[in-house]
Amino acid sequence: MPAARSGFLLLDNERLRPRGRATSEVRDPADGSLVGHAVEATSDDVAAAMEAAVAALPAWEALGGARRAAFLRAGADRLRGRRRELAQLVTREMGKVLREAEGEVDGAIDNLEYYASFGRTLSGEEVALLPRGESLRLLWRPRGVVVAITPWNFPAATVTRKIAPALVGGNTMVLKPSSATPFSSLLIAETLVAAGLPRGVLNVVTGSGRTLGPALVTHEACATVTLTGSTASGVEVLRNAAPRVVKCLLELGGKAPVIVEPDADLDLAARATVWARFWNAGQACIAAERCYVHEAVAEPFVRRLAALVRDLRVGPGLSRGVDVGPLYALRARDEIAASVGAAVGEGARTVCGGTVPKGPVLARGAFYAPTLLDGVTESNAIAREEIFGPVLPVLTYRSFDEALERANASRYGLSSYLFTRRVDLAERAARELRFGETYVNRVGPESAQGYHAGFRQSGLGGEGSRWGVQDYLELKSVYVDWGSPDATAPFFPYRSAKRSARRAGPSRSSRSAR
Repeated sequence: MPAARSGFLLLDNERLRPRGRATSEVRDPADGSLVGHAVEATSDDVAAAMEAAVAALPAWEALGGARRAAFLRAGADRLRGRRRELAQLVTREMGKVLREAEGEVDGAIDNLEYYASFGRTLSGEEVALLPRGESLRLLWRPRGVVVAITPWNFPAATVTRKIAPALVGGNTMVLKPSSATPFSSLLIAETLVAAGLPRGVLNVVTGSGRTLGPALVTHEACATVTLTGSTASGVEVLRNAAPRVVKCLLELGGKAPVIVEPDADLDLAARATVWARFWNAGQACIAAERCYVHEAVAEPFVRRLAALVRDLRVGPGLSRGVDVGPLYALRARDEIAASVGAAVGEGARTVCGGTVPKGPVLARGAFYAPTLLDGVTESNAIAREEIFGPVLPVLTYRSFDEALERANASRYGLSSYLFTRRVDLAERAARELRFGETYVNRVGPESAQGYHAGFRQSGLGGEGSRWGVQDYLELKSVYVDWGSPDATAPFFPYRSAKRSARRAGPSRSSRSAR
């Protein structure tokens, strides 16, 4: 068993050890073993982190995008050398199967390299066809200090997906990772510092979100907040950001529907749906949360699902041959068990799973058996509310119109899935499914080249592509007139402009109006 890690804060490129600050335990959800002691930052630490980010901002912006991008690429190279170490740490902190953790770390490295490309390619605009001597330029400018609040379910990929676009755009950052997974973020930040990142550009404070979140968001230097978390957390951020009208980028909850048409490749649809639901033990915002199957193929499709779900192996993420690891905490397991019990009480039928696994290994951890439910109706809470765990409810429908209507009848709007061979239905889904993402005959994860954004209560703004970079920037218009002074311009006093206009003919403004 690896030695317990010693936590720290990263302020102005310096490690700050506890030194009288409180600490909290981080434990492996697979067996309860100690991962390490995280430092609980204070309000003074928050202020120091924000001040360091403010102080670093002018020089960081002045470097230009290409030089800022070079630091991201250097960090990616160093992180690649620590790939296995970071993946094992992710697994120990939140339980994810090691193979999935390695894939996540690869995604984190890719984020640094992908967003670095915008250091040379992102451009503004110059408006054409203006009168001689005039110019109008649209310039992208950094917003300032970005506060990033990240979740426990993807503690490597989500972190770099916020760091990279914000920093390449010329912003500086204070990062507050989940208190359940602080060490992954600290390792990534340390790696970037070791790659030469200047002082104060990236600072990390660890501790309780209830305490640190409001202190960060309400700080006078906070220009933008980016949060990935629950819808309730997003609403709280909006409350704290509202008095200063701080821009908020929020990726929140989801209740992704899967629609399976009668003409679909049922084997493909079943395998893809099981992966989309049980990947990361179901702890993903884009996870397949509810499966709508046409009644004509419901029986054979559920039979395929059940065979695949029963074949999933549950166990510690570091063990070989495991498909599904533990939930991130014991309380999460208990919440899932309660939700399944309530669903069965409301008429759902347990096809497989629905239990807390037994045995000397699994009994110590936050494990829950992969669960398939049918006989579910829209009145059942498990069909409406987000279930962050390995449970898939199946519902049936009679027509595609009905499936679209029921899929859209949700307060969430992040991801959606459709399996069909019909192009017309795929095109309708693209236009009529009111979700930020629609996958046809495939599942996620999302690409960095797409725009990962939620509709309705699933969020504001998004991540990925140039649009995700621009969310961290401000667009400024610069008007310049190098031409001869215009005697007809409508300056005060108006009577002077009127006399000049009679002598000089139509003014620019009147010509434009016509």
